Amino acid sequence: MPGLSQRIRALAHEHAARGYLVVAPSLFGRGRAGQDHGYQYQMGFSGEQLMKPLQPVDSSRAMLDVQTVVAWTKGQVAQGQVGVMGFCWGGFLAWQAACTLPEVFAAACFYGAGMTHPQQRIWRPMCPVLVHLPCKGLLMTQESMDAFVAEQRDHFAAHGTVSLGQKSPMVQTERYDAAYGFDHAGSRQYDPMASQTARLITSSFFDKHLMF
Repeated sequence: MPGLSQRIRALAHEHAARGYLVVAPSLFGRGRAGQDHGYQYQMGFSGEQLMKPLQPVDSSRAMLDVQTVVAWTKGQVAQGQVGVMGFCWGGFLAWQAACTLPEVFAAACFYGAGMTHPQQRIWRPMCPVLVHLPCKGLLMTQESMDAFVAEQRDHFAAHGTVSLGQKSPMVQTERYDAAYGFDHAGSRQYDPMASQTARLITSSFFDKHLMF
């Protein structure tokens, strides 16, 4: 289910076709070739067995991979600006990158598991962040998402500075009447309308903050 699946590969090609240099690191593999299990397991017994080996994956170690990719990508395009995007755990890593890596100029988080927890929702991003949140499901409670939105509502600083002319908060939040994982085509949670809307908003967001 997770990892460098055909869906992620297709998404990389989609953004590359729009003129971006795109890198999709295999964070679960940690240097080893992975397998694409698709969504055949969902979250039944087989799915739990598939996910269990992935639970010990350390986000701090994965962030070293993200930092390496960001640095490498920035060096490939003269005066290029780097954006990051992730889904679920990847959404959390995108949030962490926006809050810790000054080389990142924009981040998009699709239902980032963990980013609405009390310790993480108080982080302050150094770049504009687009957050897509579901209104259904149990993995992200409405209370935690409301608290996240309230915490970030008045944060206006950009890359460590405050711009008096900036009229919108650093964190842009979009909510959908859909379940956690609504962008995962082929899964039970997939919602075509929410997915299409989120992707269009994301494309416009990156065009605004990364194109020059």
